[in-house]
Amino acid sequence: MLDEQMMPLVRTSRRTDSRYLKSTIWSKGRLIVNELTSKHEDDASAVSVCDDNVRDKVPSKVERYRAYLPSGTVLKENILVGVRCFSRGWVFFTVVVLPTLIMAFYLLFIAAPQYVSETHFLVRGKSMNSSALGGMSSLLEGGHGGSQDTYAVQDYMISRDALRMLVQQVNIKAIFNRPYADFYAKFPSFFTRNDFESFYNFYQNHIKAQLDAETGISHLTVRSFSAEDSQHIAQALLSAGERLVNEMNDRQRYNTLHAAQIELIDTLKELHDTEMKLASYRYTNEIIDPMKQAIPLMGTELSLETTLSMIEAEKKQLDITTPSSPLRKVYEQRIASIKAQMQKTQSHITGKGMGTPSLIPKLLGYDELTIRKSIIEKKIVAETNALEMAKAQADRQMLYVTVVAQPNLPDYPVYPRNIVFLLITFFTALGIYITGKLLVSGAREHALQ
Repeated sequence: MLDEQMMPLVRTSRRTDSRYLKSTIWSKGRLIVNELTSKHEDDASAVSVCDDNVRDKVPSKVERYRAYLPSGTVLKENILVGVRCFSRGWVFFTVVVLPTLIMAFYLLFIAAPQYVSETHFLVRGKSMNSSALGGMSSLLEGGHGGSQDTYAVQDYMISRDALRMLVQQVNIKAIFNRPYADFYAKFPSFFTRNDFESFYNFYQNHIKAQLDAETGISHLTVRSFSAEDSQHIAQALLSAGERLVNEMNDRQRYNTLHAAQIELIDTLKELHDTEMKLASYRYTNEIIDPMKQAIPLMGTELSLETTLSMIEAEKKQLDITTPSSPLRKVYEQRIASIKAQMQKTQSHITGKGMGTPSLIPKLLGYDELTIRKSIIEKKIVAETNALEMAKAQADRQMLYVTVVAQPNLPDYPVYPRNIVFLLITFFTALGIYITGKLLVSGAREHALQ
């Protein structure tokens, strides 16, 4: 019975002794390892490959397992250095190597080839001041189009209006969403919204229009996933640029000629009104041209006066030579008839006597209308000349597009540029890694201080 009561105590003492023994052995072993490490510090520093002061910078987790390593100092330090190198290497692998590998995999196995079609065109036209500056200026300016007009055409080609035109005419949305296009480069993609503004930003990255300042030639480049699509889009944009230039010419011609045409039309209407008034005046006064009618009457009166003077002279001579001649009555009758005719003629001109209306007031109204008509006719001549000059000026200001090089059909894809993109990815990631490492080192030094 006593033995059974003492058994738990014996077992407990045995457990206590074994624990004490293990702890003693463990502490003795750690002391031995530390002594060996302190004796061979020179050997440990010789094999260090990551840092000159390995033991000070080894992570705390590695320090815990230092006692479990073999007793050889060189092998122990090599294993510690390897663990530290691996602990540092995974950051470099994650930040630099992994993004470069992902980019290489995308470029080699996923990225779709992109073809670039290029065309060259020139906007030509004469300057407004070419005629004033002389023939040499016209030769110098005739070779190159106005830069403002060229920039206008280029801006239209990369504008929203041009994009809407391409959506309607060539279905450009389907072109940039081909089945063989990769998920990142096509539109819409997982990274872009499917709206017009996002598509316009995508369009600006694939359509480029630049002007060579030295030659005045514009370079238009189009990039898509097919050589035929790139050529088709470039040709559509070139045709749209020509239509824009024609619209600019029509608008400029209309603005130049419209004012002169309106003035000429108003003057012709005024002339028509004046002629209608003149016709009404003639109808009312029963006269065609008072001046032309008065001239014959005045001529008749003068001739009657001349005849009257001659007959009176013959009658006086007859009175002197033969006072009793029967011809005296004939002369008297002729003189009386001539005077009566002269009085009638004068009444037509002056309106005096016999109740006949005078031509003088008729001449005043008629002259006023004829003078107004003459002024309007001269004005019409001047405005017609001005209109002809405006037409000539509009012809000199005409612009037109000269295609220097038609849109080409590319033979091989230009994008993506694998080597360039890989180098950019690698050096960007490397710069991020180095920057982060410098920041961490600075923070550690600051903490130590």
